Amino acid sequence: MKKSQIKKYIVLLVVVCFIGLCFALYKLLLSESSDHDAIYGERLDGIEQVKFSSDRKSTVQNALSETSKIKSSTIKVQGKIINILITVNDDVTRDDSKSLADVVLGNLSDEEKSFYDVQVFIDKGVEDEQFPIIGYHHPKKEGFSFTLDR
Repeated sequence: MKKSQIKKYIVLLVVVCFIGLCFALYKLLLSESSDHDAIYGERLDGIEQVKFSSDRKSTVQNALSETSKIKSSTIKVQGKIINILITVNDDVTRDDSKSLADVVLGNLSDEEKSFYDVQVFIDKGVEDEQFPIIGYHHPKKEGFSFTLDR
C-alpha cells in the first residue's frame, strides 16, 4: 500500500473512534434514566403519604401571623424541604425571632416533622447586624439548629 492510503485509513479509524467515544460519553452522562428518577432518585419515596398541602401552609402562616411579631411569611416546598421565609417587625429581638421556629414546629404534624426538612429564614427587611437568622430542623432531631450568633 501507498503511504497516502495508509494515512487515509488511520484518519478514518481515528474519526470512527472519536465518534464512538462521543456517543458513549453522551449515553453515560447526558441521557435520562429510563425511570425518570434522575433528579431525586428514591429520596421522595413516601411523599404522597405525607403531603404538605396548601391548607397546611395556611395553618402555619396563620399561626405565625397570630404572634404579631411578623410583617410577612412565605412558605415554599421543594421535594422534602419546607422553606419558610419570615420578615419580622423592626422591634423584634434575635431571641424572640428564634421562638418563631417553635411556632412553626408546633403547627406541623408528627408525620410532617419526621419526614420533611424544615428551613426557616428570618430577616427584618432593614439593615441589622443580628439578622438574617437561618434555622434548620432535621427530621430525626427535636428542635432547630440556628446559625451562630454574630
